[in-house]
Amino acid sequence: MTSAPNHLLRLSGNKSILVWIFLLSLAACAGPKHATHKPPSVEHPTPAKEDQVKVYDPVTGTYVMVPKSSVKVDTVKWTTDTKSPIITDKVTEPEKPNKNTSFQLSLLMPFSWTSDDNADVFDGKINRFLQYYGGVQLAMSEVDSIGYKISLHAYDVDGSLSQTQSVLNDPSLKNSDVIMGPYDKEEIESVASYGLKHEKFVVSPWLPAFNVTEENPFFIQVNPGLGTHAEAITAFIASNWPAKKVFLVARDNTTEINRLNLFKKNNHLNTEDLIIKDDSPELARTDLQKLLSDDGTIFILPYYSKADESFVNSFLRKLHADKELKDVMVFGLPQWLSYSNLNPNYLESLSVHISVSTFIDPDHPEYDTFKKNYFDRYHVIPDLQAFLGYDLIKWLSNVLVKSGKDGLIGPSSLWPSGIASGFDIKPVYKNNASTSTSEMKTPLYYENSRIRILKYEGQDFHLVN
Repeated sequence: MTSAPNHLLRLSGNKSILVWIFLLSLAACAGPKHATHKPPSVEHPTPAKEDQVKVYDPVTGTYVMVPKSSVKVDTVKWTTDTKSPIITDKVTEPEKPNKNTSFQLSLLMPFSWTSDDNADVFDGKINRFLQYYGGVQLAMSEVDSIGYKISLHAYDVDGSLSQTQSVLNDPSLKNSDVIMGPYDKEEIESVASYGLKHEKFVVSPWLPAFNVTEENPFFIQVNPGLGTHAEAITAFIASNWPAKKVFLVARDNTTEINRLNLFKKNNHLNTEDLIIKDDSPELARTDLQKLLSDDGTIFILPYYSKADESFVNSFLRKLHADKELKDVMVFGLPQWLSYSNLNPNYLESLSVHISVSTFIDPDHPEYDTFKKNYFDRYHVIPDLQAFLGYDLIKWLSNVLVKSGKDGLIGPSSLWPSGIASGFDIKPVYKNNASTSTSEMKTPLYYENSRIRILKYEGQDFHLVN
């Protein structure tokens, strides 16, 4: 504390008196108290004013002058507290989930298949998978150069279920975030079950969707099924020619007629069934001319089997002959690209369109670079499989790094413009049921819905959508 100047009683030089004054000053520091007697009044020389200070006298309740030497002055000493301050209002930040920054991919492929006739000759299937793997490796090189932490492990499953089971028992596979492959139906089913059990995404790049009886939200089918092609074709027609008459073509059998139902789900497109009962090779008893409208007519032929090629060709020939100058278009499926007997003149005059999920786009900005890099590395020209392997890895790595594994089945999966394919993953439900049904909240699996439309023009098919 600091003493304030006061008027005190006059004091003599007697030491006992000085002690008394000192005690009084201590009492002042401790707080005012009542004294039982006063010290005697003694005459003494008055000190010079500059040697005196005012202090409070608790006995008299007044300020008096006392010698400066008799007053003890308290001083304040500052010290540093090294202890952490006490926090009374602590704000707790919610814990954020850890986001993976690195991912492991596993690829199951039949690398060691050989021809049954000659083990020294590469089977066409082997070349197909070697091309695919070459595209995968080229994409991985680019992913690594970008700095994405994506690793790839390849497993040879030699086209056998036993080898696939052996790989599934490999402890290293459990570290995978995404498993790609294998090829055969039984092997796919086995790996899909493994993915469901261990909650790992399984991506099937090759075969179209098969019959799935158990809901599996960890299975992704890259190659779309017929239902997805039907949706893409009808959506394309409704978007470009909503006023034109559309016929759905089928021969008079239950399987083909039921197939037409897949093309009747677009509410913006009116269709009519055209059931062909004429079994003559030339469809001589079928009159297509009466069906043609002056505003244009569209026919959809949902045929994909090699055994159906003869009927498709007969129908195109008959329509080509009957249409005269009428505006006519025909829509088919991707398998038509492998049909060898379709007449190019019919394809051109009937403005044939087909839906495809894979098609090399030579106008893609990365096409020339990929083709050159592939040839420089492997000394062979890349085919469709090489482009598809490249596109798949580029899509997976982009989605995983930006959105994590859950992004593979959400809006983040959209990646429409690969060189030969695109991706837009959608759920597939049992009996195509809506998610509004309570028991249908879990999909059977997920499927790539990205479909491209080609048009035959100038003696070849060209990308139009």
